[in-house]
Amino acid sequence: MTTLNSRLQLALIKRKKSKNALQKGFTLVELLIVVVILGILSGVALPNFLNQADKAKVSAANTAAKAAANAFAQASVTGDAFTTPDGVLKGTGATACSDGTDSTTFTAGSPDLDGDDKPIAGTGLATPAVATVCGTGVTLATGATS
Repeated sequence: MTTLNSRLQLALIKRKKSKNALQKGFTLVELLIVVVILGILSGVALPNFLNQADKAKVSAANTAAKAAANAFAQASVTGDAFTTPDGVLKGTGATACSDGTDSTTFTAGSPDLDGDDKPIAGTGLATPAVATVCGTGVTLATGATS
C-alpha cells in the first residue's frame, strides 16, 4: 500500500511540475511596465532623432554653397572653366566688392532649384545658404536654417 501511495504522490508531483513548465511567462503587469518604459524612451529619443535630418539638410546646403564658391574662385584665378554643381544656383550679387567688381553668389538649399517657380518637395529650407565670392575671397554670407 505504501508503494502505491508513494507512486501516486510521485505522479502528482510530476503532473504539477509539467503544469508549471507550461505556465511560465511574464505577468500582465510586467508587460505593461515594459510598454510604458518603451513609450517614455521613444517620447524622449524620437524628436532628437527626427531633428537630425533637418540638421543634415542645413549642413549640406552650407557645404554645397561654400564648395561651389571656392571652386569658382579657384577657376577664376587659374583661368579654368567652371560649371555650377547640381543643386546650387549661381548669380551676381547686389553688392560690389571692395575692388569695384560685382560679387558672385552661390545659393544652395533653395526650395526652387530648377527655376520653374514650383517648390521641389523636401529640398527647401527656411533660409537657403548663400556664399559670396569677391575676387578670390569666399564668405558664407547667409547660413542655411531649417
